[in-house]
Amino acid sequence: YPYPYPPSTMLSWTATPPLFLLPTLLLSLNKVPNYLTGKIASDERVLFFPTAANKINETHWHVPIHGWIFEPELESKKREVAIKGVGKLFQVNDAEEKRLLKRRLMPFTVDNQSMKYVNVRIGNSVHRLPRSRKDGHFIGNLTLHDDEVYFANKNGILHYEAVDGDKRVFSGAVHIVPPTGTSIISDIDDTVKITNYLDRKEFYKNTFLREFREVPGMKEVFQKSKSRYENCFFHFVSASPYQLFEELSTFFDKIGFPPATYHLKRIRVKDKTLLQLFADPKDYKLRQIVPIIDTYPQRKFILVGDSGEKDCEVYSEIYKRYPDQIEKIWIRNVNEANATRMEGVHPDKWRYFNDGYDLMDEIS
Repeated sequence: YPYPYPPSTMLSWTATPPLFLLPTLLLSLNKVPNYLTGKIASDERVLFFPTAANKINETHWHVPIHGWIFEPELESKKREVAIKGVGKLFQVNDAEEKRLLKRRLMPFTVDNQSMKYVNVRIGNSVHRLPRSRKDGHFIGNLTLHDDEVYFANKNGILHYEAVDGDKRVFSGAVHIVPPTGTSIISDIDDTVKITNYLDRKEFYKNTFLREFREVPGMKEVFQKSKSRYENCFFHFVSASPYQLFEELSTFFDKIGFPPATYHLKRIRVKDKTLLQLFADPKDYKLRQIVPIIDTYPQRKFILVGDSGEKDCEVYSEIYKRYPDQIEKIWIRNVNEANATRMEGVHPDKWRYFNDGYDLMDEIS
C-alpha cells in the first residue's frame, strides 16, 4: 500500500480521531476564522508600530500600516529556559532583575502567526491588510483621501484600531507628515537612552536587567525642537529589534518624549534573520534612513546619534548625498572621538555633545 496502514485502517483513523488529538483539533478550529475573516483568535495579540504617511498628490496620502500578530504563550517552556540561561550568564539573583528579564525576553519567545490578516478601521472605513509573514509581521500600504486623514489629532497623528469581535482593543498610529517642515531622525542607544554599548556586559544588563535611563537633557531637546521647528516630526532609527518596541515606546512616553515613528530590526529567533542583529550597522542605517529622506524631498532633517558605532560615518555619507536637506548633525561623544570622524561635513553643520543641555543653544 502507498501508506503504512491498510486503507480500511486509514478510513477508520480519519473518521474517528483519537481522543488525545481533540484539544489540538479544537485549537486549530479556533484559528480558522482568522484565516477566513480576519478575526483575531482569543489567544493572539496584535501590536502596531507607529509609521509615517506622506502626501502623494493634491488630494491623497500614502499611509503605511505595520503590525505584528503573535501568541504570547505566557506559560512558554522555551521562555523559562531562556530566562534561566541568561540569568545564569549574568549571575542574576535580584528579584527585580528577574522580573525585568522575564518581561523583556517575552517578545523573543512568542509564537509568531503567519498567513493571518487583520482588518483595521480608520475613521469610518475598514481596510483589509496583507497576510502576515513567517515572523508575524504584516505591512499594508493604503491610499487615503484628505477627508480620511482629517481624523488626525492636533499633533498630526491618525489613530486606528484592529476590527475584532471581542472587547479587546488593538490600536495603532500613523504620523501624517506634511511635505514641508523639519524631521528629526535619531538613534536610540547611547543617544537618547543610556546603554553603554561599548561595554558589552553593561550593554546587555542595561537592555534586559535594568530600568531604562534617558540621556540627561534629551527629552528637553526633543520637546523644544517640537515647538521650535515648523511641522516637526520624529523618527527613531535603531538596530534594536522590534521585540523591544513596547518597552522602548512605553519608556519614552512615560518620561515625556514627543511621539515618534520606529524603524527597528525585524528578526526571528529561530532562523537566520537573527544574524541581522550582528550585521554592519552602517549598511543597515543607510537602508533605513535614505528612504525616509527620499520620501520627503522638501523637508529639512536633523540627524542625532552617538560616536559609539557608525553614526558618524552614516551621517557623513547622508550629508554628502543630501547637503541641502541636512540642517544639522548632533553626535553624542561617548568615546572621545575627534573631528576626523565627520570628514566631509561642513563645520557649521555638525557638533559633538555630552548631554542634551549642550544642545539647547542650537535650537534657541
